[in-house]
Amino acid sequence: MTKNNLRLSQVAGQLTKRLDSQLGTPSGKALLANLRNSMGRSLSETTEVWPLMYEVLPEEYLGQSYQLTNEEEAILTMMQLYALYHQGQDSPLSSYENKTNFGESLATLRGDKDTVSIDRRFNALITATSYDEFNHHLRQLLRLLKSRTKGTVKINFAKLCQDLYWFSRGYEEKVRLSWAKAYYSQARNKGDKNDEAK
Repeated sequence: MTKNNLRLSQVAGQLTKRLDSQLGTPSGKALLANLRNSMGRSLSETTEVWPLMYEVLPEEYLGQSYQLTNEEEAILTMMQLYALYHQGQDSPLSSYENKTNFGESLATLRGDKDTVSIDRRFNALITATSYDEFNHHLRQLLRLLKSRTKGTVKINFAKLCQDLYWFSRGYEEKVRLSWAKAYYSQARNKGDKNDEAK
């Protein structure tokens, strides 16, 4: 793991904790609404999210042009996904366990009777060929996870941010393999535990 990537995870963790601390407050609800409204819009159209984002970003993450750096894009996407998942929540659904990736969080959906459909959606996510397509499928699965589990599954948003960064840098295979291993092996591990209980 590079020093820059470790620092990105720390910045994302710091942002997640800040968002967690504001849940349930009027200003926190407004901030999450602004983050949700920023999805699909250019950053120049979403000035409401600038203070939160740029207060904590190290200077080396800031781009010199009109385009977002990989770090800025990963942080912004992570905050938007956080806002989407925490809509209507007063308590945090964030995990800070380092081992947890988004594939592991999604694995809880595989216990449903609709496993084939869930697997198809997951496979569409991990085979996405662009960051925008990946982000689209990610939002859809996040909404599904929230609705099916009633917001009981925690997500490591700092790790998610790290994975978004790697995906945007051209390391899609690393993210795909990591998430697929976690997603499919969790179901196997649940099956092993059920067999032991019999």
